[in-house]
Amino acid sequence: MKNLNSTQEDHLSSATREFVNSCTDHDLDRRIRMLQADNWIGYGAARYIIERIENLILMPRVSRMHSLLVIGITDNGKTSIRKRIESKYQHYATENSKMHFPVVSIQMPPNPDERGFFNSVLRGLMQPIYINGKIDYIRDCVISVLQEFHVRLLMIDEVQHIERMPSRKQKSVLDTMKYISNEISLPMAAFGTEDAVNIFTSDSQLMNRFKKVYLPPWEPNTDFQRLLMSVEQMLPLKEPSGLSQEEMAYFIYSKTNGTIGEVNTLLRSSAILALKSGQEKITREVIESLNFESSQLNHDKTK
Repeated sequence: MKNLNSTQEDHLSSATREFVNSCTDHDLDRRIRMLQADNWIGYGAARYIIERIENLILMPRVSRMHSLLVIGITDNGKTSIRKRIESKYQHYATENSKMHFPVVSIQMPPNPDERGFFNSVLRGLMQPIYINGKIDYIRDCVISVLQEFHVRLLMIDEVQHIERMPSRKQKSVLDTMKYISNEISLPMAAFGTEDAVNIFTSDSQLMNRFKKVYLPPWEPNTDFQRLLMSVEQMLPLKEPSGLSQEEMAYFIYSKTNGTIGEVNTLLRSSAILALKSGQEKITREVIESLNFESSQLNHDKTK
């Protein structure tokens, strides 16, 4: 790593600077609420994956649609990418009151079977679920609703949950995904941990259809420093914290193991603490006073 250039004037984005300037000295709660809200941090790997997913949404329908399998460690941005797509492709009603769902986003149930998977899709479409009923009938209803609502993409988070099931049930869920995709030429974007790779490689058709793309863990390098610079630009603090400077970047990395979720949590919590203590920047002392412990580091120790 090396020290990157940052000045008093450019440590905030124009939108964040405008927000800070609109706050009075008594608007501490307003700035804290901004820090507590969900936010999007754009970076190269995430933008590339979003572009790949959007290509699936926009491409013409063909008999054999390709899909995407996004692999990454826990808390490293997979869910943020999914939510970014959700926010951009929200459902809407046409002039004749017909509902369109360009994207349906679900989570794979913790112990998935065919019924659970179908009901998750129905919930994503805001439709009643089936507690009882024949699976073939439920499947046909799901396919009918997907067609009726002009669904262009099915996003499935936590696909590694399939691995928890006996091999027979794993095969049933995977066959269901293939059937839906084939029947209505529907591409899918699946998100999961490394465990998901084993599931999809067990089926040669799925392995060929789902193109793997990895969301790699961050390393302590200049890319990580640029990420910290981007994060700092969104923190409503009046003074620069120098998060991207070499020593501070190494320190932040050591606290979070570089996962973007924990970086975001650590720095936003630090910014809130700094504001409450009357400071306008994040210092090493502020971060240390949080007693923050990375869950990813604890996970690594148990391996």
